[in-house]
Order: sequence, then C-alpha cells, then structure tokens
Amino acid sequence: MDYCVQLGFDNVNAPELKGYGVDHVAVVEGLGCKALRVSKPEEIEPAFVQAQTLMRQYRVPVVVEVMLERVTNVAMGTEINNITEFEDLAAGKADAPTAIALLD
Repeated sequence: MDYCVQLGFDNVNAPELKGYGVDHVAVVEGLGCKALRVSKPEEIEPAFVQAQTLMRQYRVPVVVEVMLERVTNVAMGTEINNITEFEDLAAGKADAPTAIALLD
C-alpha cells in the first residue's frame, strides 16, 4: 500500500512559503501567540533561543516552525504496532545526526 499525505498548496496570501500551504506563523500569531519560521539547519538553535526570549518577554506560547524538504518518507502506519519505516533506523553513533536517542 502506498501512503501519501499532501498538505502543500500554493497559498496566494503567503507566496514566500513557495507551495508549502498553511502559513503557520500567521495562524499562531492570529491566536495571540508568537511564532518563528526557520528553513536552514543552522537557524534552529538560534530560533529556540529567540523563542525562549519571546516566551519570557510576552508570557505566551511560542511556536518554532521548521521547514523540511517538500517530499520525504515519514514513518507511518495504521496501528502503533504496525509502523512502516522507509529508511533504516539509527543503530549506533555512526548514524548521527539521524539518531533520536542515546545509543550507548
């Protein structure tokens, strides 16, 4: 079975999204919170630092939206015990940075 979830569309109100669909930053800000969008890996850590500053300053939730590649394989399935993995899982330190947990 081929799984496909398509969330992208050309948002005429946010052409800077380049077909990614919903402007989550605008939605979050419309709900009275703060949001940041990053599109490069090196922007992630500074965005979290900035999010903490905004959270303390405005005392509201802050969302950091990380833009990923448009087409990717994501683990999914119909049941938690029946997940399809499209790529090998991290098994050792050599697999970093894809490892999501300590592998010692």
